[in-house]
Amino acid sequence: MLQGTSFCPTLKSQDILDVMRQMEIPIMEEDLEKPTPQRVQIWYEAFLFILKGISLEQLGNDIELLDLTDYPESHSDDIFLMSFYQNMATLLHQVGIDDFSLRDMLKPEPNRVRRILSGVCNFAMFRDDRMPTLEKYTVQADQQAERLDALQQELEQ
Repeated sequence: MLQGTSFCPTLKSQDILDVMRQMEIPIMEEDLEKPTPQRVQIWYEAFLFILKGISLEQLGNDIELLDLTDYPESHSDDIFLMSFYQNMATLLHQVGIDDFSLRDMLKPEPNRVRRILSGVCNFAMFRDDRMPTLEKYTVQADQQAERLDALQQELEQ
């Protein structure tokens, strides 16, 4: 069981499936019962892209550690995995899951996977619920910035 400061409830399987499908992330109920490293990696990649805008290509480009080794081709997969893990751990920490480990990626256990997915799904639902308000204020801020620019140009004339 996750021991972090997570405050979100574990969702029912159907709720997880519904939210994941709304996010256009492929998942089946069997995936929750018997998660594989390959499946959770697909989900975690999607979470990083959807929620943080980070793609796998960007992770691959961010690997400066390869320049520090004499045999970069021997370590590229390990360094990529650590970069991927670090970005995922940061995302999960931001949604309230503080004890994500490499084991969650390499040997996923159904209860932990369900808890992690619940945390991300809860965050995604909260974000989607608040997005219209954020967009409203973003539009207002943009309009105010344009007005300020126009007033500054008038003062300069």
